[in-house]
Amino acid sequence: MAGERETRDYHPCEHDGIRRATAILGRKWHPLLITTLLTDGPLGFNELKARLDGISDKVLSECLDELQEAGLVTREVIDDKPVRVEYSLTAAGEALQPVIDQLREWSREHLGTAETGA
Repeated sequence: MAGERETRDYHPCEHDGIRRATAILGRKWHPLLITTLLTDGPLGFNELKARLDGISDKVLSECLDELQEAGLVTREVIDDKPVRVEYSLTAAGEALQPVIDQLREWSREHLGTAETGA
């Protein structure tokens, strides 16, 4: 029939990749942290916090731990005086650049800009 959508067999495993990706990217601060490190990284903890308006120290620390655990962020101790820590993206984190770009583009096309609201 005209206008009917073609259906295909459903396989639950097809959703596993989306479920795993959204478990990471669906968190409030994770995409913003990744975007900040893509554009400005590597950065120290306080530099990251200054670029993410409204994030608390505790939440930033938890998010960085989660992104390290997911293999997207690396933490490097820099042996300066005083010792400091820098966060940067791994190759897997950097590979999210096109995904972030597409989210940004989709948002512009379908949600408008913050200034216009649509």
